[in-house]
Amino acid sequence: MMSGDRPATGDAGRVDLPAAISSRNILVIQTGFVGDMVLTTPLLRSLRKNAPGARITLLHSPRCEGIVRCSRRIDHRIVYRKNGPDRGIGSLLRLCARLKRGGYDLVISPHRSFRSGMLALSTGARRRIGFARPPSGLFYTDTVPYSRWESTFIRRKLTLLEPLGIEEEDETPELTWDDTEEKKARELLGTAPKGAPIALFAVGAAWPTKCWPAESFRDLARLLGEKGWTAVAVGAGGDRSAGALAAEGGALDFTGRTSLETVAALLGRATLFVGGDSGLLHMARALRVPSVALFGPTGPEQFRFEPFVRVIRSGAHCAPCSDHGARECPERDWICMPGIEAKRVFDAAMGLLERIGAATR
Repeated sequence: MMSGDRPATGDAGRVDLPAAISSRNILVIQTGFVGDMVLTTPLLRSLRKNAPGARITLLHSPRCEGIVRCSRRIDHRIVYRKNGPDRGIGSLLRLCARLKRGGYDLVISPHRSFRSGMLALSTGARRRIGFARPPSGLFYTDTVPYSRWESTFIRRKLTLLEPLGIEEEDETPELTWDDTEEKKARELLGTAPKGAPIALFAVGAAWPTKCWPAESFRDLARLLGEKGWTAVAVGAGGDRSAGALAAEGGALDFTGRTSLETVAALLGRATLFVGGDSGLLHMARALRVPSVALFGPTGPEQFRFEPFVRVIRSGAHCAPCSDHGARECPERDWICMPGIEAKRVFDAAMGLLERIGAATR
């Protein structure tokens, strides 16, 4: 299944490549987090639309496999386990040699790290496009300016297509999954009351300071339960304690039991999403699920949120304090996310659903 997919020139069949993309063998490097990959999907869609006859390879981290495994925008994937088996200079050099043998003639890197720049250079591609940020910008033949505050995450990534003569306007992210994941989601929800609207809670995040306290999810689950809702908690294995606490409020606890693709299928059945600044928030956006997005250490300015997203910001004097969050609060007191009360989130969710007419999705 696919959401966020829109008919585009070239999707219905093969056409001649535009002069802007004469490349036949393209590599895209995105080894970031789940949210980074979701926000890269508009670039992949535009690339496929404008180069329907090219072979497109995506180099990505294993954590993002569930985002791209079923994507029809790419032809081949290389999984780079940079924090696991592929860690170390020896594995990096072997990957560089493999990329050199790939025969790529165009490389695009939405990931800004020095390592990604070095991987791009190792391909020997005649054209390599990346951001003009030192020192990695030195590895590219074409660079585009990188400004953190003058644009959104998706818009910045789409500017990487401009050296190819492409000005893409569609910033809609997309997700894909197969019938197997749909079946898993259906089975997981088998214990939920039939007909009850589902609120999906993302109880974790890559950076701990971006997490809403588990006690708050528990309290929100109780408030929703009083209105006949079924709350569902999802997260990684390390989020099980938060899921268990949410279950005390009546939530179904699926933490540590779902792949990203299964979460996508669950989101496809949800009426509401609640969570912090995480990859799952952008997955919910891709599926156009009404969402309450909670921001503490980071700010929402780098996103262009749709009308079905209600942003709640912490009132803490020190927030925001980070571009992407941190493992520990720099002030040592972490008051931003705990300061967002469950009742405030509940009221915001009910107001959002009433406004957009999505009380039963």
